[in-house]
Amino acid sequence: MHLNQINSFLAISKTLNFTSAARQLGIPQSTISRQINDLEGQLGVRLFYRTRRDVRLTDEGRAFLPYAREMAEAAASGTRAVRQLHDGLTGRLSIAAAPAAEGFLAECLQDFHREYPDVIIDLTRLSGGDMLMDDVDSPHDFVFLYRDMLSDSDEYEYLPTHSEPIGLAMSRSLADSLPGGRPAGKGNPAKDPSVLADALPSLPFVLLSEEADPILYMQAMNYCRTHRFTPHVINTFPEASSVLLALRSGIGVSLLPAAQAAGCADEDILFFPLEDESYAIPCIAAWKSSLLNPAASLFLEIMKKRTAH
Repeated sequence: MHLNQINSFLAISKTLNFTSAARQLGIPQSTISRQINDLEGQLGVRLFYRTRRDVRLTDEGRAFLPYAREMAEAAASGTRAVRQLHDGLTGRLSIAAAPAAEGFLAECLQDFHREYPDVIIDLTRLSGGDMLMDDVDSPHDFVFLYRDMLSDSDEYEYLPTHSEPIGLAMSRSLADSLPGGRPAGKGNPAKDPSVLADALPSLPFVLLSEEADPILYMQAMNYCRTHRFTPHVINTFPEASSVLLALRSGIGVSLLPAAQAAGCADEDILFFPLEDESYAIPCIAAWKSSLLNPAASLFLEIMKKRTAH
């Protein structure tokens, strides 16, 4: 029994006509007749009643039909899986990410590149204020972003990746000048959070602008409101790099996601994570429900493994 016999049986079962079935399969009628004869010989039963006027399934043919469909579907699924794997191994993957969501993405990319080194990966950085692109026009396979940035649409699925902590960032010289506690050197990187909180109302703030990252800006305002002061914001910037340059210059203090601070921190900038986890920002990876790129399907499996750990 082979797949050509099964396909011929299914085509005749659908058309109830040997000539039409042969035309549908693109093979001579003599070939399809021989395949059915061989199949019946292997099964030891008649599958069709054949007369000059019509063709009908026998009881044995009707009993065999669902199994034949299963065999054909299994063969088609296997073919798709093999092609998908082959195409995915040598394909291309397009990913966009907000900076605060990049930590988890970097871990997934490391795992993915180790397993599929020939896949080309295109990376685009989104500003925190960018909303997920239009369902139809989005050119990316995956978008890593804040949960609250995802547009409400049945077109997308998403996977929670992590909650990005935020914290206070400032220059070492500014931290050392705060009253109370020891200087914030390598042996004392955290400094007493109460000392920092008490000093904040009198310190100038430099922040990412509300337009650049509305969720982070809101969390910064909520933090200040909770501690009962209005921040003295001397400047806002559209990019985290500008905020870090201002901090490095000792101009003020800021609230930033840990991933952004870690990516640019050095001996001149210190980062103090907020102890209250309610300020952490939930992050996700989103993709279209109709995930057609084979390489994207492979990357999705890598993400699921990471989040399962």
